[in-house]
Amino acid sequence: MNKSLAIIAGEPNSISSEIIFKSWKLRKKYKHKPFFIIGSINLLNSQKRKLKYKIEIKKIEGNFKINDLKGSKLPVYDINYYQKKPYEKISSKSNKYIFKCFDEALKFVKNKKIAGFVNCPVSKESLFKNKHQGITEFLSKKSGKKGNESMLIYNKKLSVSPVTTHIPLSQVNKKINQHDIVKKVKIINSFYKKVFRKKTKFCYTWIKST
Repeated sequence: MNKSLAIIAGEPNSISSEIIFKSWKLRKKYKHKPFFIIGSINLLNSQKRKLKYKIEIKKIEGNFKINDLKGSKLPVYDINYYQKKPYEKISSKSNKYIFKCFDEALKFVKNKKIAGFVNCPVSKESLFKNKHQGITEFLSKKSGKKGNESMLIYNKKLSVSPVTTHIPLSQVNKKINQHDIVKKVKIINSFYKKVFRKKTKFCYTWIKST
C-alpha cells in the first residue's frame, strides 16, 4: 500500500507557513510521496493571504484515502487554533496547539496510516522550557522509546548522526562516552538494515572544545 507523509505545521509565528506554501507550489518539480499538512486551516488561510499566495486549501478527515491528497488543493488535517493576527510574537500561547499536532501525527503512525511525518520549525525554548533537549528526545519519550532515539541527518552517500544534541560544545566531553557511541551505532545499523536493506560503514569525528 502506498502511504503518504504528514507535515506538522509547527510554530504558527515562524517561517513554517511560508515553507509549506513554497513546497506546495514546487511539488510537481520533485518525485515524492503524497503529503498533507497537520495544522490550523483558519490560520493557514490567514497567513496565505498575508503572504499573497493563491493556494486553495481543502480539509481532509482522519479516514482519508490517498486519492484525497491528489489535486490542486493543499490537503490539511485541521487542528483548531485561533489568533487575531496572521503572525504574532512567538510565545507559549501556541504550545497546546503544537503538541496537539504532534499527538495526531503519532496517532497516524501508530495506526499505520502514514509512512512518517516531518515537523516544520518550532521554538524549543518556548515549547519545552528545558523539559526536553529537542524534538528527537521529545518524540522518543512520547512513543515509549526514550533512550533509544538517534538523530540521523540522512543523505544517500553520507549520513551524519550526532551522539550528543542541543548542548554547549564545552559540555560534550562530559556527556559523551563509549557506551553511548556503541548504542548509537547499533541503532543506526539496525535502521539501515530494516528500512534500506543496506550494510553500513561507520566512521567518527571527534570535535575538541578549546
